[in-house]
Amino acid sequence: MAYEFNGTSQWMNGSISIGTTLTLACWFNADNATAFHSLLGVYSDATIGSRPYYELYASGAVAGDPVSFYAYSGGQAVAHTTTGYSANTWTHACGVQSASNNRTAYINGGSSATNTTTVNFTPNKFRIGASMNTSGGLILFADARIAECGIWNATLDAAEIASLAKGMTCDKIRPQSLVFYAPLVRDLLDQKGGLTITNNNGATVANHPRVYA
Repeated sequence: MAYEFNGTSQWMNGSISIGTTLTLACWFNADNATAFHSLLGVYSDATIGSRPYYELYASGAVAGDPVSFYAYSGGQAVAHTTTGYSANTWTHACGVQSASNNRTAYINGGSSATNTTTVNFTPNKFRIGASMNTSGGLILFADARIAECGIWNATLDAAEIASLAKGMTCDKIRPQSLVFYAPLVRDLLDQKGGLTITNNNGATVANHPRVYA
């Protein structure tokens, strides 16, 4: 199972404690490859006029339809995978940041690309299915099904990311560093840190291929 987001008004969010060395990962199935779909991100709400974020996108509005790992804090940096996703197809997305000037995007465990622009802040919130502009308003929503969301306070290596893309569940990969794990199977539960997930405007349960444990 997964949760389906309508692309116009639905998203999930909550509080999190995590540093700037991190990994974000999820499965998604987008209804199109022509728009941006905001998948999973962490951000800071400490300053109302500037909402910095690290965020995974399915970037259908970018040539080649890559998975993208965006970072923003006063200026924007982005890593785009070298291959793209297809609409109506389950795809694995992952972004890792090993330092404030080193972040890499992966699609289906490979086709990685790295960006070295410096972006540095400390996140305190997570978000699924929508992105936020600098003044705090939501602007880009996911028209997609999303499942198996994981956030680690460490940089997973290529072999670990490949395992996730083959179907390994997040709780089996570097569990000592996993701070958030939401399979998004029926109930909205963070199975790792017990964090509260708020479902805004009623994203609904949908089908998702089973991943192995």
